[in-house]
Amino acid sequence: MTHDRPDLDVSRRAWISLSLAAMGLVANARPAFGADDDEDARIAGLEGRARKAGIAPLGVSRTDHFLGVGDAPPRFRDEALGVCEALGKVFVKHLRDRGFDVDFPARRMTVVILKDADSYAAMAGDAPGKAVGGHYDLDADRLVVFDFRPGRPAGSGAERINTFTLVHESTHLLSYDAGLLALDGDPGKCVAEGVAAYFEMWRKSVSAPVGRVNRPRLEAIRAATRVGGKWIDTVRLLTEDALFDDPDSAQLAYGQAWLLTYHLLTASRSLWPDVVKWFDAMKTRSGDRVATLEKYLGPVDKLDAALRRLGRELLRNP
Repeated sequence: MTHDRPDLDVSRRAWISLSLAAMGLVANARPAFGADDDEDARIAGLEGRARKAGIAPLGVSRTDHFLGVGDAPPRFRDEALGVCEALGKVFVKHLRDRGFDVDFPARRMTVVILKDADSYAAMAGDAPGKAVGGHYDLDADRLVVFDFRPGRPAGSGAERINTFTLVHESTHLLSYDAGLLALDGDPGKCVAEGVAAYFEMWRKSVSAPVGRVNRPRLEAIRAATRVGGKWIDTVRLLTEDALFDDPDSAQLAYGQAWLLTYHLLTASRSLWPDVVKWFDAMKTRSGDRVATLEKYLGPVDKLDAALRRLGRELLRNP
C-alpha cells in the first residue's frame, strides 16, 4: 500500500499481492512470530539488502514496539519512530474503546527509514512518484519511508508529505500487526484504505484527535462529484479494488472509503458490536465481501443510502 494524498497527483505502486499462505500465518489471530523472526536476523537481512543496493551502513533505533532501520540520520529516524509509537498507542486505545480486540504484537514492528528518494529507489527497486513518500509492504510486513525534503525547496510541502505518509502507512502496519485485519485475509482496499484514511489526520504535536472529519478526503468527494464524477456504489467500492488505482476514480474511492469508516466508527455505540463482528469475519478469505458485510451490518443498499446522506450533510456543514 503506497502513500496516496488526496490533493496531489500520485503514482501508486501495485498493491502487494496477498500470497501469504506460505508464511504460516493463521487467520483470526495476530501474526505468530517464531525464532526465524529474530530481530537481529531482520536487521542483518536489511543490511544485506542495503549492501546489494549500494547503501551502507544502516543505523538502528528502537522504541517499545517499533524497530527502525535505515540510512536516515539518527534524528530523523528517532523522530519517525516516535510518531509511530505515539500513533500506535492512540490506535490501540481508540479501537479498544469501540470493542475491538487489538494489541501490540509480541515483537517490534519493522520500519525502514531512508534518507532520501534515491535510497528508497535503491531499496525498493522502484523510483517513487513525485508525491510518494513510502509504502507498507504487505508481503514483508514492514513499513518503508524516506525523507521527502532533500532536493526540494522550502515551502514545497515536503514536511507535510513526510508526516502524512508516516501516519497513513503506519496505520496499515498497525492494522495488520495489532490484529484489526489479518495478513492472510481479504478485506479489500475499501476497508484497508478506509481505516488508514480514518487515522491519517492524527498528529502527535497538535490537537488533531482521531475520529474528526477528514476534510481533504471529504473535499475529494466534492471535487469528484462536482466535475461530473458519479458516486461509487458501495457494492463496487467493496469489490472493485482497481477503483483505488485508476486515476479517474482513485480520489473519490479513497474519499468514500474514509466516509464508510467514519460512519461505522463514529455512529451510535449500539452499532459497534456488529462492526467488530464484521471486521472479525473479514479475517478469513471465505465468502464474498458484500455478503459478509450484509450478514453483520444489514442490506448494503441501506448502508449506501446512509453514506450518501452523511456525505451531503458533511459537505453542507464545513
